[in-house]
Amino acid sequence: MGGAVTKFRAGPLDAPECAELKPHWGGFVDTFVNTLHAQGAAVSITPGPSDVDNTGSFQRPAVGRLVAIGDVHGDLEKTRESFRAASLTNERDEWIGGTATCVQVGDQLDRGKDEVAILHFLERLRGEAKAAGGELIVMNGNHETLNVSGRFRYSLEQGNADFTRWKARQDIGKALRASCGLSAGICETRVGEAALAGALPPYVKPSEGDRWRALAPGAPLTMRFLAHQPVVVSVGNTLFVHGGVLPEHVTFGLDALNAEISNWMKSGKSKGMPPLSVQGKDSLVWARHYSHPAEHRCDCDLLKETLAMIPGVERVVVGHTIQHPHGITSACDGKVIRVDVGMSKGCVDAKPEALEILNNGESISKCTIDA
Repeated sequence: MGGAVTKFRAGPLDAPECAELKPHWGGFVDTFVNTLHAQGAAVSITPGPSDVDNTGSFQRPAVGRLVAIGDVHGDLEKTRESFRAASLTNERDEWIGGTATCVQVGDQLDRGKDEVAILHFLERLRGEAKAAGGELIVMNGNHETLNVSGRFRYSLEQGNADFTRWKARQDIGKALRASCGLSAGICETRVGEAALAGALPPYVKPSEGDRWRALAPGAPLTMRFLAHQPVVVSVGNTLFVHGGVLPEHVTFGLDALNAEISNWMKSGKSKGMPPLSVQGKDSLVWARHYSHPAEHRCDCDLLKETLAMIPGVERVVVGHTIQHPHGITSACDGKVIRVDVGMSKGCVDAKPEALEILNNGESISKCTIDA
């Protein structure tokens, strides 16, 4: 474009001023806005759905190295540390895990101020892992389903303010794209019933409005991130679920549960109740039947019954219930491993840990930031 500086004017630019710029402008603006959202390294590729296909099988083949990371709850610093503890990222937060598979078991949202940044951080790592022959699977927990339902009782004021900043950044991106005659693209905010409605639901406070319009069913962040995340997935002989898996879940169908929750999140319907599968103490994302730190209070017989209904699965990894001060724990003869260590400053500010499973269970250990 030469050394001259072009003075942009308001409104779409006409050729020849925009002719050379237009093919590159959208990608530049998207990367710029994503960098602001991410508080760090940008997502430089056009984001797409998760590699987990919620219309297909919940089952994945075994891998040589399998890592699990527990609830991160809006704490970007601790999220970064947990990946470093597992030697999946370097000091620049770049994927160095090679062909390893990592499962983050849900609860990216609530209790912290960095929720938007965490979603973008995990999306970037997912792309880097795929490029290296590995995989990062990010799951939905009860706090993702709560937020899509418009129930924000665990959100912080700082977190709600960040969704207002997210909206402002999106608007900047939309204006920049429009300056070269481009549609809003991923900078669009008026998506879904919640964004188009004039009034907030009675259970959403005015200070939560931008959060609701970003995370309601069919809303931009839900469509980009949450709607494609599973609530149950297995890798080899290890099953992952945020809360717990019960016989009624297996009878209903684990694939069907993933599809039902995904379809609800994509629906764009902000009125009405969420599926029963994400409500109540016996749902996949709320169950605590195997999670009490005191093993005698875990229903190991129920776990044995449930695992027997899922061919090829020998253990379940869960989050949801903080195990502090013990760190990652196991119960029921190792048939359940609990990985919520309460790392977020909004929980107990514990030291991050990660679970490592090698060769389909030949070796199971935990990684810490000092390891």
